Amino acid sequence: MLHPEPAVNPAIHDAETAIEPAPPAIVHEDDPSCPRDPILKLHRCPVCETENATRVGKYNKFIVQERIPDLRCFVYNFSMCHGCGVVYATSRPSGERYAWLLEHFEESIGRADFGEVRPGKVTLSSYALTDEGREHLRRLASKGVYVSEHSGVSRKEFLPALMADRFNKSVHAEILGSLVPLNRPRVLEIRSRLGSISAILQRLYQADCHAMTLFENQQFLIQEVYGIPAASPINYDEFAIPFEGRFDLIIANHMLTHAVRPRDFLATLRDRLTPRGHLYLYGEFIEREFLEEGHSFFNTMNPFHMQTFNGASAVRALEANGFRVVFSTTHENRFVGLAQRLEAPDTDWPRMEDRERKRRSAAYRVANDLAILRVPERLRDRVAKEWDGALERSLANGTAELMKKGQVKVRPPTKK
Repeated sequence: MLHPEPAVNPAIHDAETAIEPAPPAIVHEDDPSCPRDPILKLHRCPVCETENATRVGKYNKFIVQERIPDLRCFVYNFSMCHGCGVVYATSRPSGERYAWLLEHFEESIGRADFGEVRPGKVTLSSYALTDEGREHLRRLASKGVYVSEHSGVSRKEFLPALMADRFNKSVHAEILGSLVPLNRPRVLEIRSRLGSISAILQRLYQADCHAMTLFENQQFLIQEVYGIPAASPINYDEFAIPFEGRFDLIIANHMLTHAVRPRDFLATLRDRLTPRGHLYLYGEFIEREFLEEGHSFFNTMNPFHMQTFNGASAVRALEANGFRVVFSTTHENRFVGLAQRLEAPDTDWPRMEDRERKRRSAAYRVANDLAILRVPERLRDRVAKEWDGALERSLANGTAELMKKGQVKVRPPTKK
C-alpha cells in the first residue's frame, strides 16, 4: 500500500537542496489532455516499507526533452531505501495520469514529439492495431519464425524480429531448463515481447503457457504465430493477471522497474504461484549503467522507471516479499533472478549495511551532478539552481573540466 507523504518528511534526508522547477528556456504550454493527477507522494519504500531513505536524485528523462506534458512531469525525487537498498521515485504518476503517459509511450520516452506518430519497428510499436495492420502482420507472420537466407525471401516479406527474439531469449530458457524442474508446467510470461520464452518451454517441456504483453501488436503476433493465449495491455499501476488459476512458473520482463506499486505487484505474483512455484525476473535495470559506465542518470531513468537496483538490492527486494532467491546474475547489464515462493514472508531478511548505503549515495551524487552538467544548453534553465553546485563538485572530483571557451567537458568516473 502507498501512503500520502507528509508536508515535511524527516525520514528522507536530502542529498541536495529542494527546489521548484525553474522556468524552461523554451516556451512551454501544458498539454491540456494530460491529467494533472494523481501523483503519488511516498513516505516509505514501496518495496519493503522501510521509512528511512536518502535522496539521490530529483529528475527523470523528461528534464532533457523539449516537449513535455507539464512542468511537474520531470520531478520524481528518487531516494535510496535504507532497508532493501532499492532506489525509488518518491513522487510518481498513477491512475489516469500514468495511463495517459503509457498511451503516449513513444512520446514519453523521447522517441517522438508529443502529438507526432513515430514510424518504426512494427513489433515494438505502441500504437493501436488497425484491421489493415492485422492483415499485414498476418501475411508477414505466415512465413514462420525461421526463414532461411538462402530461400530468397525478402526481409520485407517476413518478420526477422521473430527469429531475432528467439535467439535473444534462448538464454533464459536455458537457465530455466537447468534450474527449475519443468514437467508440463503451467507458465505465465509477463511483458513478453514476441512469445519466445513461452514457445521454447512449450516445445521442450510441453508447458501450458499464457502471455501478457505491453502492446496490442505483440499480443496479436504471439497468438497468431504460436497459438498461445495472450492479453494486452499491462496495468502497471493496478496490476492484475487476466488468466484464472495458479502457475508453476511466472516469468516477468522488466516489470519490477516499472511497477507503480511494486509490493502489490510482487504480492499478486506470489498469490498466483503454486506453493513451491518459481518467479523468474529478467531485464531489470541496474544502476551500474550510470554509476560506473558513463551513461546519463536522466536518460536511463525514463518516466516509466520507478525503481532501479544493484544486484544486492534486487535480491533483498525479493526476499522482503516472500521469496527465496535461488539464482541471480546480470545479463546484458540487466538483473536476472530466479526465486522460489515461500510459504510465508520472512521478516528477518538482511538489510542493507551502512557502508553500502554511503558508497552508493556518494556514487549517485556524482552521477546526478554529471547528468545536470549534460542537460542541453537550451534547457539549462530547468536546472539553473543546481548548476553551480554540480559544476563545483564535479571540477573538484575530476569528473568535469572547463574548456577554453567556457564549455564544460564531462568525464564520467571509470569502473574500479
